[in-house]
Amino acid sequence: MRNSLGGGETRVVDSTWEDLAIGVHRRQDGAFERMVERFEKPLFNYAQRLLQNMPDAQEVVQDTFLRAHRALTSQYSAERCTELQLRPWLFRITRNLSNNKRRGRRQEFERPMSDALAGGDVPPSGSYFPDWQVPFLYRIEHREELERLDRAIASLPLESRELVALRFIEEMSYAEIAGTTGQSEASLRGKVFRALRQLRDVLSAQETPHAV
Repeated sequence: MRNSLGGGETRVVDSTWEDLAIGVHRRQDGAFERMVERFEKPLFNYAQRLLQNMPDAQEVVQDTFLRAHRALTSQYSAERCTELQLRPWLFRITRNLSNNKRRGRRQEFERPMSDALAGGDVPPSGSYFPDWQVPFLYRIEHREELERLDRAIASLPLESRELVALRFIEEMSYAEIAGTTGQSEASLRGKVFRALRQLRDVLSAQETPHAV
């Protein structure tokens, strides 16, 4: 993560994100493939954190891209595609599909993370450094820290888990989170603060050396 869990509004914006929507609308060569390449991993990690189930998260992300493609190419006008805030729009589709999946499998959804791991699910890592870029010993320590953090996040209530993922892992602005969740920025700031406090409490209880 480039932004610490206690960080501010720092955000790196990729100016090509919004261009992808109109590119897909116009069926430009490779536009849809670039959109999938850019957003597949973060959308999967987001769905995985909401659902805590790898096959369900994969299915949700596939459905997200199918719906996005249909909307951009057949349902939305060029003007709407040009004005579309692509990232929160995609995350909102994923969120809605994940909620639908949860309602359909409510009993399975809240199973303990230990059971999910026993079933073959793997919690998403917050780091995507290629192995060849990181010294071996540091890589082991870094992964252990991320696994501790993932376990702590997984133990939070659903809303807190979601907000921590959007704000501190995806590094979304409050405006983008509002666009994803449909909540006001003012209410989100308080909820994110409480979610972060919950995470700190969990990490403290686990005596995790990870600095929050």
